[in-house]
Amino acid sequence: MASRPPGMERQPGGCGIAGCIDVRGGKISGDTIAKMITTMGERENGLGAGYVGYGIFPDRRDEYCLQFLFDNEDAKTRTEEFLKDNVYITGDERVYTRKVSTLDPPYPLVWRFFAIAKEKLDWPRGPIFDPDDRIVELAMQINTEVDGAFCVSSGKDMAVFKGCGYSHEIAEFFDISRYEGSMWLSHSRFPTNSPGWWAGAHPISILDWSVCHNGEITSYGVNKKLVEMEGYKCSLLTDTEVIIYIWDMLVRRHGLPIPTAAFAMAPWYYPLIEGMDEKSKKLATWLRIVYKEAFLNGPFSILVGRREPETTMIAMADRKKLRPLIAGTSEKKDVIFAASEECAIRAVDTKAWTWTADAGSPVIAQRGKGLIRSGLEHPFKGVME
Repeated sequence: MASRPPGMERQPGGCGIAGCIDVRGGKISGDTIAKMITTMGERENGLGAGYVGYGIFPDRRDEYCLQFLFDNEDAKTRTEEFLKDNVYITGDERVYTRKVSTLDPPYPLVWRFFAIAKEKLDWPRGPIFDPDDRIVELAMQINTEVDGAFCVSSGKDMAVFKGCGYSHEIAEFFDISRYEGSMWLSHSRFPTNSPGWWAGAHPISILDWSVCHNGEITSYGVNKKLVEMEGYKCSLLTDTEVIIYIWDMLVRRHGLPIPTAAFAMAPWYYPLIEGMDEKSKKLATWLRIVYKEAFLNGPFSILVGRREPETTMIAMADRKKLRPLIAGTSEKKDVIFAASEECAIRAVDTKAWTWTADAGSPVIAQRGKGLIRSGLEHPFKGVME
């Protein structure tokens, strides 16, 4: 038949991502990031959106903040009892939310616990002494075994605010304007191959890491096997989950510098590696062999946030640059931006200077150091010097 099937309507679009960091230690209002992401309204369809703020709990900056979505009070009680056995709870509170007329109920109960890790965690595979590893295990244990409970973020001095709705609805639901932080990342969602649900919305987070993703990871199967061999548990029904575990594994656990980890995830093609100098060629080849399962195939652009050892924003596209990503800096160079579209940056800073990074090359901005990489450098610049 030559005519279009009745009732079928194409919904063009794609996820939207936006982020900003004040590299000189200033604060950015939640209103700013909300304005950035909602400006790209055509990139979402109401099936998920979210925000992550860093530096939003300055009075508790050395305590873990475990933020949860609960189906009911019973799930909260069971989670709290589990936490009491494994961490020192220093405080807890209901996360402020408000009714949004266009957001369909039921809404989850949103709660946060502030905690300090105990000296060790006795686990079936043996005691865990590293405090960050203990928090990772606890979050994954709760997410896979406590019905009706989901830990959406577990880092220090940061928290994730997300849900199933449009970005303007989620901003209103959490009253994101009440927060000020040194860095914000955000996401608006247009799901292509995974369900839209509150915990599955972006940002995806573990510890102080968070990621917002536009695209599709076609290598999800092999990536999932890699992170599961390292003890991570995939429970979010989305390909994006493996990205954040790979960043945590490569940088925090294996000690790779951020540019090196980025290369492992989006490596150069072998003919291009042949043209590198000998030291770079040796490192690039080693990364492609040792971390071949960390290679993220498929189209993507990502924003990644981290708090340790200093608040850092990473913006990177896949090695073919099949998803849009643009970076920018304010006139005084004190705020660094990244987004799917330039309009998101112009919406909050009409004088910003913008550029596009090379495919697969990370833009890195860090509080206290400014713009470390523009994404136009050699992949190992600063790594072997």
